[in-house]
Amino acid sequence: MQKMHQKYKGKFNPYFTFDQTAVLYKSSTDSTVQVWHEAIAFPGKLTIKFDDFAAGNGAIYAQDSQYVFKDHTLQNRRRRIHEVLVLGFDVYHQPVDRTVAQLQEAGIDLSKVLETTWNNRKVYVVGVTSLEEKASHFIIDREKLWLLQSVRQDGERQSVVDLNGYKNVQGNWIATDLTFFQDNRKTLHEVYYNMKFPKTLPAEIFTVAGFKTSRW
Repeated sequence: MQKMHQKYKGKFNPYFTFDQTAVLYKSSTDSTVQVWHEAIAFPGKLTIKFDDFAAGNGAIYAQDSQYVFKDHTLQNRRRRIHEVLVLGFDVYHQPVDRTVAQLQEAGIDLSKVLETTWNNRKVYVVGVTSLEEKASHFIIDREKLWLLQSVRQDGERQSVVDLNGYKNVQGNWIATDLTFFQDNRKTLHEVYYNMKFPKTLPAEIFTVAGFKTSRW
């Protein structure tokens, strides 16, 4: 965490907006395509609008919690550490102690670190002592010091996010191609585009009260 923080500290813009093509898979032969609009204020604030801004469907991640909306109405709120947000972005913007505490809360054993080769890259694997171990962990590129994979293990259930397509966008290294799996079944494929780095974003778009009217 210290290496990642030091390598990119101050080198990423604190505000980020983008659109994405989201392919949702019910099965390998049954999928639907949506457009999602996302805005991030680092560290730790993400808001998502599904399809049309005016439809009122989406989610907010803030204060280490997840808020889900349908038809402009809050459907549920739960405590949730968003590991991809933490390891893909926040680690470069916040104190290392904060990142460590979040990952420990997410159930990752940071005392376990493995150096190996994965997908032809030299990597750090944190949270397990071997890739066969069933435990939450993440994989970091040893040279670039960015996230390649996040794995959440909950008993026998496993959620995996693969991050690919890293691009330098206005000086910011962004993984633009993400694939999500649940128990080895592909459930979601995201491709980012229209990436921008505004000088600021309204604070209210990351709040429950501001979700209905939020635009960017």
